[in-house]
Amino acid sequence: MYSFFVLLAGVFQAAMLSFNGLLAESIGLFGVSLVVHVSGGLLLLLYMLLFIREKITLRGMPWYLYSAGFFGVLLVSVSSYCVGIIGAAATTCLSVAGQLFISAVIDHYGMFGVPKVPFSSRRIPGFLMVLSGIFLLNLS
Repeated sequence: MYSFFVLLAGVFQAAMLSFNGLLAESIGLFGVSLVVHVSGGLLLLLYMLLFIREKITLRGMPWYLYSAGFFGVLLVSVSSYCVGIIGAAATTCLSVAGQLFISAVIDHYGMFGVPKVPFSSRRIPGFLMVLSGIFLLNLS
């Protein structure tokens, strides 16, 4: 079931990239990021007020967790810019490659409290397939 949810998240991400790229033409890169984060935040706040009814505590967290919002702004801005130049498919492929690389580093070293999953040679074919896909996608 979780695999389906992650696959669905990927579908939403590709659609979001396309919409954000179009939106950036009208209101600029940081305008897109502002609209995405404010509208998403307001919808989430409304949902939490109506259904969750639990308080949000911002104390007691490691300092680096606060950088997630900054990364979100960068992600939306950079991907919105790139989708308008190289297209949604290439932007998504390169994004997945970046996610795959950094997630392997995070897993290998057990960074940020995630379980340590050492990199093994069994993962290399998967990495090569992703890199091959990026190469093939950008041939045209």
